[in-house]
Amino acid sequence: MRRRLSITTLMLVSAFTVSAAELDMSQCAFPPMPEVPDGASATEEQMASTATAVRTYVGETQTALTCLEDLEKSLGEDITADQRASIIDNYNAHVDEMNAVASEYNQEVRVFKGDE
Repeated sequence: MRRRLSITTLMLVSAFTVSAAELDMSQCAFPPMPEVPDGASATEEQMASTATAVRTYVGETQTALTCLEDLEKSLGEDITADQRASIIDNYNAHVDEMNAVASEYNQEVRVFKGDE
């Protein structure tokens, strides 16, 4: 009986290892990028609603980035180099995207205000 329990335990550990190898980042949902209007032709209302959309987007993106960090930590020492690289690449791409959206919005605000 003792041997059978060990085999069952080994099977459970193996199943967890396989599932960890198949990295599922779907729980870390990233929001879609908001559209940024052209500051030269946008209305004040459009710029205000875009400000809200950008703030919401940045907040949701930061939450998803934290989720990726938590996913990496949850894998612990069992994380593979490919899994770590995938998480890091995903993280960095979304940070770049978030910064690009914020920068684009700020540029269009300057155009809207006539600063550029």
